[in-house]
Amino acid sequence: MGDRTDETRTHAPDVDAAAWEVTGPSVTIDDFAPRCDVGAVEHVVTDAPPEEMYRALRNLDLLDIHSRIADFAWRIRGLPERIERHVPPREPTRLTFDDLCASGEWVQLGEQPGREVVFGAVGRFWTPVVRMEEVSAEEFAQYGKPGRGKLVTAFSVRPYGRGGSLATYDVRTTLNDPITRRIFTLYWRTVRPFVRVIMRATLRTAAKRAARPEAGNG
Repeated sequence: MGDRTDETRTHAPDVDAAAWEVTGPSVTIDDFAPRCDVGAVEHVVTDAPPEEMYRALRNLDLLDIHSRIADFAWRIRGLPERIERHVPPREPTRLTFDDLCASGEWVQLGEQPGREVVFGAVGRFWTPVVRMEEVSAEEFAQYGKPGRGKLVTAFSVRPYGRGGSLATYDVRTTLNDPITRRIFTLYWRTVRPFVRVIMRATLRTAAKRAARPEAGNG
């Protein structure tokens, strides 16, 4: 299922998590992507309680995610669109996953509040100019146009140690035909290091927000 073993840690509390009562139906990334052609997963352990870490991830402004490599990757990824438009696209001042869903580029597939949220996207997201297609959560499961791919990503949080939490960022991609799968696999070998850096930076940024929720988790 691709590379799915990298782990990033902040401070690691003692492993002594009490039982965590789950209410409502379980929703996990396995419900929407039990298998994938390529994938990546990153973890972070933080002293922040699960409810604060989940809130920080759920409301994270993606424009606040910064590292030298992550910033470089974002700039390179947006260059073809700038060239095609001949003028820079309008830069948003805030960008959350809810904003991406509202734009039609992503769709929320399911959520178990406080524990895990799953998003999906379909289209040609490996080409120089990204071409996404708008689908509903109901249409996502049956989507299978050739030459396209399905991208599923999830944020999940579990109790860890004495009051801390373990947060996971999971990304899984499936391709709808052998030729597209071969092309994307070659593309993935190039972008995988940058994707992992962005995933780690996302978790670390959320962990900082969760450690001081008054700073604006929303």
